Amino acid sequence: MDPNLRWQLLTIMLLNCAQQLNGINAIYFYANYVFTRAGIPVEKIPYITIGTGACECLTALTCGLLVESLGRRILIIGGYSLMTVWCALLTVTLTFQDANPWVPYLSMSCVFAFILSFGLGPGGVTNILNTELFTQPARPAAYMIGGSVNWLSFFFIGMIFPFIVNGLQQYCFLVFLVNCCLVAIYIFFTVPETKNKTFLQIEQEFQALYGSKRNAEDASVGNLSELLNTADM
Repeated sequence: MDPNLRWQLLTIMLLNCAQQLNGINAIYFYANYVFTRAGIPVEKIPYITIGTGACECLTALTCGLLVESLGRRILIIGGYSLMTVWCALLTVTLTFQDANPWVPYLSMSCVFAFILSFGLGPGGVTNILNTELFTQPARPAAYMIGGSVNWLSFFFIGMIFPFIVNGLQQYCFLVFLVNCCLVAIYIFFTVPETKNKTFLQIEQEFQALYGSKRNAEDASVGNLSELLNTADM
């Protein structure tokens, strides 16, 4: 592996792993229970569940419109930060579900808010960063690694999630709270803004932050040579 790409690769692996381990699957698992306790008729719950999926699709499309104006960092950091807040609130509301008649409605609001935050942040930006953090020669391998990590994480959470729910009940969201919080902190301190930058500028910025000056210069010259060779072909 090219040592100049170490931080980009680590970032892509982390983001693809976090996309599956951030609690979105747990939210959909608990949705029916939350909607039932909110007093929604059983025959109407499948339509509400379809509505949650439609919300995710809508916010993913909205993210595509906002990503060029707001930037990648603010959307993905804001998304994970809001998801941290909703995990905390949902844990509290599920714990005190019977304390007051309006608490189940608050739980339902947290479910929709979590899905909206996911769609605006991690759901829409992660795949964009898969492309922008690498130049053309390294991008196919990065896509393969990122996609493999994503699907392996999906398989992993699918296997262990039933045990997490059985063991922790509603407190399972505390696990996802910690995950979302740590990912937001990592992105804040590690990943630069990529808006309005070329692939070479992004790679050079990573080298300036985490590599030596000589490595950054070598990477710049090497990438320029590769691009010229591609153009000649």
